[in-house]
Formats: sequence, C-alpha cells, structure tokens
Amino acid sequence: MPERYFVDELPDAGPADLRGDVAHHLGRVMRARPGDVVRLGDGRGRSADAEVLAVERDVVRARIGAIEEEPPAVRRVCVAFAPPRLSRSEWLFEHGTEVGIAEFWPLWTERTRPQGERLDRWRRIVVAAAGQCDRAWLPLVHPAMEFADFVKTAVAGARFVASPGAPSLLGLRPAAGDVVLLVGPEGGFTAGEERAARDAGFAPCGLGTSVLRTETAALVGAALLVAG
Repeated sequence: MPERYFVDELPDAGPADLRGDVAHHLGRVMRARPGDVVRLGDGRGRSADAEVLAVERDVVRARIGAIEEEPPAVRRVCVAFAPPRLSRSEWLFEHGTEVGIAEFWPLWTERTRPQGERLDRWRRIVVAAAGQCDRAWLPLVHPAMEFADFVKTAVAGARFVASPGAPSLLGLRPAAGDVVLLVGPEGGFTAGEERAARDAGFAPCGLGTSVLRTETAALVGAALLVAG
C-alpha cells in the first residue's frame, strides 16, 4: 500500500467514516481489510494512523489514532518551467514531488505555446507521488501562466534561472530561505525572455556540464536546492 492517503480534512482521533476518493481507493483498489492500519494526512502537515474497522460499499469505517503535526520544510523550493511533452511533464510532476519541490509553476513561453495543460491530472499525480514517498505537505500545482506575467509575480525567495555556462548553482545557492528556480523549454529561453528574467532578479545559474532536458534540469536544480 502507499505510505500515506490524503483527505481534505483529517478526522479527530476516534471512530470516523472515510468517504469519497480515499474510501474508494482503500476499499475497491487496495482491498483493505479490517485490522489493516493506514496513514492518513491532510497535505498540510497533519497526519494520523487509522485502523480499518469495516469496509462497506461507499464508506470505510476506521479508528483514527493520535494526530501528529509536522512543520513545513525550512526551505521551500519552487520550480517554474516550460512544460515538455505530456508524458515528460507527468514525469516531472511525479519525481519533482519525490525530490521535495514545494510549488510547481507551469509557464507558456515564446517557444512553448499553450497546449496540453492538464491541471487536474497534474494535481492527482502529485497527490499519488506524495502518498508513495510519505510527504506530509502536498506540493502546490499552479495553473499555467504566461512567462511574462510570472516574472512580475511576487514569489518569495532567492531567484535563479537555469542557464548553460553560467556559474554553478552549488556556489550560488543561499544558506537559508526559500528559492525559486526558473527552467526554460527545449532550445532555452529567447534572448528577450533571458533579459526579462534578469531584470526581474533571476540570477543565471549552471546545473552541470551537460545541456539538460527541461524535466531533468528541474529535478537536478531542485535536488541541489533541497539538499542545500
């Protein structure tokens, strides 16, 4: 079974009826049985173990244990990126959640025009991935927006834009505080977009000696920032 199941509101300790998606998944997909213990979370740091008491058609009756609270990460890493092809975008959302990305900002750029946005599916992917890797805090997946609008958005944190040949992110990352990493499409940002990013306070940073695909660059950059 996944490490954690998410509910909109975590019930108080004691008997509770689980309904909706979590009941369907536990009862119909995972074939939970009385006596099974699962981990529930609200995606906002609150978690509890729950013992399955009975599985009925549309409800799973459970006994909720003590509520535990996990504080948010000391550093929140937000990644803004031009979505690659659909399957690779989904890969980015799934593995970015495992790496520890706190916010995903899909962007439309001059070289990636609006196509294939699947916001509901992307959000389902991060919920599933967060359950598998036992994250207490769900990442935010923002609706896709235009690059020009994003760079004007007041997203808190140090700002970096992945640029081949720039100084390594390892030497630029701050010792503390939130970080925003901007990753371009296949072929990179246009010269105008690069200027707009720098004017908005995004410092160019390198992610190694190779030219990386968008989804790879996002994960490498996020991993370096989360680890730092």
